[in-house]
Amino acid sequence: MKLSILGNYGPYGKAGDGCASGYLVENNGDFIVLDMGSGTLSRLCEFIDIKRLKHIFISHLHYDHTGDLLIFRYLLEELSHTVNIYTHREESEWYKILVTHPNFNVIDIDENTKIKADSMELSFVPMKHTVTDYAIIIKGDKTLCYTGDTVFNDNVPKCFEISDCVLADCSKPKGFKGPHMTVEEALSLSKKYPWVKLIATHMSADYDPKEAFLKSSVICAEGKATYNI
Repeated sequence: MKLSILGNYGPYGKAGDGCASGYLVENNGDFIVLDMGSGTLSRLCEFIDIKRLKHIFISHLHYDHTGDLLIFRYLLEELSHTVNIYTHREESEWYKILVTHPNFNVIDIDENTKIKADSMELSFVPMKHTVTDYAIIIKGDKTLCYTGDTVFNDNVPKCFEISDCVLADCSKPKGFKGPHMTVEEALSLSKKYPWVKLIATHMSADYDPKEAFLKSSVICAEGKATYNI
């Protein structure tokens, strides 16, 4: 299993460099995209032939995790290609845009949903954010968890307990008060679960967490980098 970083910033990118949240998972030649923030479509096209993509998971419907879905529709129309989009159902204009486009096959998910997506098994875990947000557990050759956006909650350790790798929103500075985990929480989780590869993402344009992670095993997600799970 491999994880490629299409974008690692939120809620907006760093000047000259930053794409918002988006990630590509490969397992035995099958693919799933996790979120599709601004700038990620062009990077996705560098990694794969879009016609090989069948599955997209959207953790929550904030713009920095969904922005490129709008322009992705144009490409799908040109290619006459349809993708499955897994996300929770909600009464919002964004959700209506998703479900009414013929090239998006939207599949509603909750914590009880189990899905077989080619060589991968998908399940979903509620997280805690300003809107409804789900983590995804992907079981293939290895097990990967992507938290989406969240503060620390009881389900975060549960994800670590069953995963080989966790891609986590945990890059905010010490003392940060907001709906995201901090570098302190990342370091604590890394110490408690040393056998789990922790990749920190959702970077701020004005804060680099690398120094905080220097003496730890926490990996900072780098744009266009690929990691073996």
